[in-house]
Amino acid sequence: MSMQVYKVVHSAAARNIYKLRKHAREDPNCAPPGGPLQSSSCQLALRQLPKEVYDLKWDIVVVDRPSGDKPELPGRMAVIYTASLIARARKETEVLVHDVNRMVEKWFSWEFLCAENIISSKDNLWHFRIRWNSSSKSFCSNATIQIL
Repeated sequence: MSMQVYKVVHSAAARNIYKLRKHAREDPNCAPPGGPLQSSSCQLALRQLPKEVYDLKWDIVVVDRPSGDKPELPGRMAVIYTASLIARARKETEVLVHDVNRMVEKWFSWEFLCAENIISSKDNLWHFRIRWNSSSKSFCSNATIQIL
């Protein structure tokens, strides 16, 4: 078994949560399954990761950092969105999101990883199991979207 870790440079400030969430909901380029992340026009897509990140089929994706605990600091909006698409490149992927007690992490996890996919939670950590149906055109079921 091997582990690969990639550092991501975060640029969007946490205060942009509403603008980025609105963009993702309205721009059809942000909907799954979408095209290659590297060429996506969705503002949330991380397009400058190493090629291996996009090419590999990941078993587990962990979302942690940057701190994002102040509005002016970088938030995890793009990372959660990108992790959700990376997870959907495979039939089943585990995604762990830390600090879900904060608004950015909670809202974007609900939006892109979906409440119906939470298989466990402990303190500030949510564990999602993403099972992807390639014919789906939305991240979450209609029932989940209606409660958000």
